[in-house]
Amino acid sequence: MRNICWPAWISAFAIVAFVLLVSGCQGPEPLVPRETYQQVNDDGREWTYDTAWQNIRKLNADLEQGELGTVADDALFITSQMERLEKGKATSLTSSWARSVVEDVSHDAANASEEQKLSAAQQAGLRLQDAFDGGDFLTAQEAALEVHVLTRDASPQG
Repeated sequence: MRNICWPAWISAFAIVAFVLLVSGCQGPEPLVPRETYQQVNDDGREWTYDTAWQNIRKLNADLEQGELGTVADDALFITSQMERLEKGKATSLTSSWARSVVEDVSHDAANASEEQKLSAAQQAGLRLQDAFDGGDFLTAQEAALEVHVLTRDASPQG
């Protein structure tokens, strides 16, 4: 025990503890890019509602035609619009709820074929439209997030 350099071990332990503590303070990576949610927040609520209506119809038309080139990004934008309509403000979407939706959909789609993912995305798109039209923005937000996850790795067809 005499040959152990206690101050060095204490210093090393303190550094490791500090690094672990600081790394734990970092928030989760945002799902929605800053430019997207800022744009949604800059738009008025009425404008957001009107453009969301149009964006959802376009998203469903693209899904129906299998034109997936921009669907994942469009769905993420709609997700942000739904959050704005539900909560009054769009964010980077780092909540545990959003992470859970992404993880669940990713897990369910992991072994699905491209056709199965497209079919699931089409169903989610229709749920999105129905929820939006009924004023249920939380359910619409979840459905839009599902479309995003299901189509983000899809190869463009159109």
